[in-house]
Amino acid sequence: MNKYQVFSLAMVGLSIVLASFITSDNAGLLWVGFSVFSIVGIIFACLSKKWVFIILGIFLNSAVWMFFSLLVLGMGIGER
Repeated sequence: MNKYQVFSLAMVGLSIVLASFITSDNAGLLWVGFSVFSIVGIIFACLSKKWVFIILGIFLNSAVWMFFSLLVLGMGIGER
């Protein structure tokens, strides 16, 4: 594994750890953090130059971003 593969998977792990700190007060700020981590993770996945890790990195980072976007959206709707 090269460093870009590790960084791409680390962005997924960092996003999952960041999800444990979501409250209704900071949901918007953390959504920006998820977006940045996912985009950076996808960029690192594309730089890894191995098809398996490119596909895995894009899939995992996109899945994390989609899941947490829905989570933040649900928290925003539920607070009203």
